[in-house]
Amino acid sequence: MVDSTTMERTDATTTERLRQQTTKVKEDVQELGRLGREVSQEKFEQCCETTGDLVEKGKEKAKVVEDKVAMYVREQPVKSLAMAIGAGALLGFLLRRR
Repeated sequence: MVDSTTMERTDATTTERLRQQTTKVKEDVQELGRLGREVSQEKFEQCCETTGDLVEKGKEKAKVVEDKVAMYVREQPVKSLAMAIGAGALLGFLLRRR
């Protein structure tokens, strides 16, 4: 037969092991959270850099298009004016129908 002292020691040992495992799991979860935060921060910074690069490329392309349009308008003023009037009329027609 098992005496009550042995059962109490077994219960205390089991309780202590459970407490230790709980503490370890808590520490592991905290470490995972810290690592997740670091990875998220790194990815966010990479996205910001990539976005900044894409914005700069977009600005450069827009400037090239702007320069080409300005040069075309200088070389073909009458044709440019006729195209602008036609585009405006088409837009006006499309927007008026709604």
